[in-house]
Amino acid sequence: MSGVSIANKYKVFAKLFIVIFGFFTSISAGFCTCDSAQAVFSFTLPEYTHIKPITSPVLTANITDRTGNLYAPLHTTFRVITNSAETKTLYLQSNITTQGGYESSMFEQGGQVYVAFGSLRKIPTSQSLANCKMGGMPKDSPGVVAYPVTSVFGANHKFLKGKNKYEVYVNNGTTNITVNIGSNVLQSSFAANDPRGFYQAILSLTEADI
Repeated sequence: MSGVSIANKYKVFAKLFIVIFGFFTSISAGFCTCDSAQAVFSFTLPEYTHIKPITSPVLTANITDRTGNLYAPLHTTFRVITNSAETKTLYLQSNITTQGGYESSMFEQGGQVYVAFGSLRKIPTSQSLANCKMGGMPKDSPGVVAYPVTSVFGANHKFLKGKNKYEVYVNNGTTNITVNIGSNVLQSSFAANDPRGFYQAILSLTEADI
């Protein structure tokens, strides 16, 4: 009987120890003085505008040997991505290389906007480009031929006649702007003294009004 009594005593003691230990553990947890700290990371995202060509911005084409017309119309597309909260104004223009340098080749004549292309085989003079823009006789603009801008699609725009370029207006988000060039040559720009070979114009869409 005494052996059983001692075993029971040990059981009671063990239970009492567990209860007391659990009690003090819960009190200890309640009075925890744990320390903590925070590190806050932040950055400033500036306003940005990103412009990239979806199709090549360099326009090159063969022209037919008798009429000066292109075998097919040309087009190029620019993708504009901006986070600006306000409408952004961009500038669409074209240039060719002349003997005088890199010159603007977009112009308006008779209410129609044209892009002049310059010969790559025989670089035209600045005067030849000027004669083409002014609507001179075909023989007066060797190495330069012009084609109409049939549409600028994808954003509001207007042509600035005094600056020979388009203003193009884009809003927050992604905008695709397509420029279409017709295949019918400006008759006063094409003549027998235009050298054979490739003709080129470079279209650009920029933020800078240059």
